[in-house]
Amino acid sequence: MEHKGTQTIETERLILRRFELSDAQNMFDNYCGKEKVTEFLSWDAHKTVEDTKSYLTDVVLPNYDFINTYCWAIVWKETNQVIGCIDVCVKDERKRCAELGWVIGDEYWGRGIMPEAARSVLKYLFAVGYERIQATHNIANKKSGRVMEKIGMQCEGIHKKFSMFKNDTLIDCYLWAITK
Repeated sequence: MEHKGTQTIETERLILRRFELSDAQNMFDNYCGKEKVTEFLSWDAHKTVEDTKSYLTDVVLPNYDFINTYCWAIVWKETNQVIGCIDVCVKDERKRCAELGWVIGDEYWGRGIMPEAARSVLKYLFAVGYERIQATHNIANKKSGRVMEKIGMQCEGIHKKFSMFKNDTLIDCYLWAITK
């Protein structure tokens, strides 16, 4: 593995870059503060922009000190606003496997933005040395599964009672993966 950390990636419509504390308001307005967006995620919508700032300060920003951290803010070039996030949420370097997670504001759904971001991240992570990239989604979240399909991942099956969900309830998830 030749870790490079979170470096800026540019696509036709997006800039994928490290988060900054100044992104908190965009994050809160576009996705972190929206119940509709977090419905199928393992975390609840933030109540205030201060919650988002705390998340950045306590979790995201300190992890950039590690060369094997991959966490990108998704910036919409048209407005220069942070509209989402894509990151490696789980990694097993011995097996050269990484698991992606993502979220994007509902106003940006259905525009092919997440597949555009994810394809770029796949290319980047394969260049780093990962051999397998996977992702999971709540079986009820078909839109996330459609993104996985669009980027070339194959559905490998259902993980029963796989992960924590809202209110400490274990849920069934589809597992998707692509190999180098």
